[in-house]
Amino acid sequence: MKLKTLLLSLAACLTVGATAQEANVYASGLKANKIDGNQYEIAFVLNAPASVTLNVGDKTFDLGDCAKGANTMTVALEGVVGENLPWSITATADGATDDTVTKIGNVAFTSTRGIAVDNNMESPYFGNIYVCETKSDSETGVMVYNAAFEGDGTVYGGNAGFTSSAASPQRVFVGEDALYFCDWSDAHANVYKADPADLTKDFTPIFGGNKASSGLRTTDDGTQIAGSVVSLWVKGAGEDAVLYTFDEDYGNGNVLLQYNIGLAETPWVAAPTAEIFNDPDNLMANGSSCIVPDATGWWISQYRYSETAANPALIHVTNEGVVDFNSATAGENGGQLVGNSQNGGMAINPAGTLLAIGAYTEVKVYEIVPTRGPAVLTPLYTFEHGLSNQRVWDIAFDSADNLYIANDNGAGVAYFALPKKDNSFTTEAPTNQALTIDALTGVKSIDARQVADIEYVNLQGQRSTTPWQGVNVVITRYSDGTTNTSKIVK
Repeated sequence: MKLKTLLLSLAACLTVGATAQEANVYASGLKANKIDGNQYEIAFVLNAPASVTLNVGDKTFDLGDCAKGANTMTVALEGVVGENLPWSITATADGATDDTVTKIGNVAFTSTRGIAVDNNMESPYFGNIYVCETKSDSETGVMVYNAAFEGDGTVYGGNAGFTSSAASPQRVFVGEDALYFCDWSDAHANVYKADPADLTKDFTPIFGGNKASSGLRTTDDGTQIAGSVVSLWVKGAGEDAVLYTFDEDYGNGNVLLQYNIGLAETPWVAAPTAEIFNDPDNLMANGSSCIVPDATGWWISQYRYSETAANPALIHVTNEGVVDFNSATAGENGGQLVGNSQNGGMAINPAGTLLAIGAYTEVKVYEIVPTRGPAVLTPLYTFEHGLSNQRVWDIAFDSADNLYIANDNGAGVAYFALPKKDNSFTTEAPTNQALTIDALTGVKSIDARQVADIEYVNLQGQRSTTPWQGVNVVITRYSDGTTNTSKIVK
């Protein structure tokens, strides 16, 4: 019988697939390293146990049941020939059996307000989770986790001088080529840019000028530059990068501003490029807010203990600065849709179809209904986040519609899987990880060492010099004393 050889890391070689939903599963961190001929070492990270297939062109290779976390396999890509071939990983696990939101877990932090996930498949850091953390004066900045929420506990501050205030930094944004941090503290108000490839390097402050005690920065002639920034967004990268901020101090306060930072010198010492929304009716009266763009404008949240039409929890503003949605009048019979939005945390999923907002002890999720007119939200789920602190400062989606809720004062982060009947996700490998496979006339030796002996172990722990039927762990011992562990399915 033909053997299909899959070389796995020892840590993952005896795993089994998930029998119950852990998370909406997906693979991240996809990497390919050519070994020889048609053999590639394929690496990826799973956020939950899953059955996995490798897809190359019209060929599919079954990688079996794989563990949560890092997986590394050597796969012989039989029948595949070509240059710069795209490939993908499909992960599949059991899905939700009803419309109940599933809590996946909690991660403890000292004081966190910001959380973001890299949802760009072209990024080498796709799936990374970034958390703003304030442990102490010397450990304040960002912590990095993979999609399985595994990290080493390091806090990166980039010599930015973040203070022990929980608002410094307030939130993190994942740009196409950089991380950005907004600082909402008056004493340290600014926006900072960091290189995700090396967070030990200094973070770059975006704004210069003269800073007042309120956080407002001005030029020498008094022109306002920027103030305390509570939320930000960056579109584009490099010379095309455009920064958008929700600013507490600029003008009359709580203003949505635009800065074309791509070709500008750093620090920026000038007025904003544009004022997208300078609220004439003072609808946004709090400042504890999040901003997220869509195709026609911007969603803007704010903390409200009880929203009113004059001060709603959530609005939508067109690109022309016109308010076309007010959550305080968008509910049933023109009533409240959100109610209590303590403390303004809000996010939209990568597909642009779901909006989640904090609502004191709860989180509310809405479907974004596409229309040609004003924005429309339809309630989908309301669930308790279960954190000890009721203030939902920030929310993030990952690409598989898992939802992350960040609260400060020791509450930490809770994360949830939204209902998904088909718990399957295909991750495309970055273009720089494309495969090149030449036509084979034979399989060349890939190891100059001499094999001393080979032992096969089945899942019951029985050992043999020949393969067992089914799954085998293969222990190869070499003449130089080294060993190698692999897995085959007979």
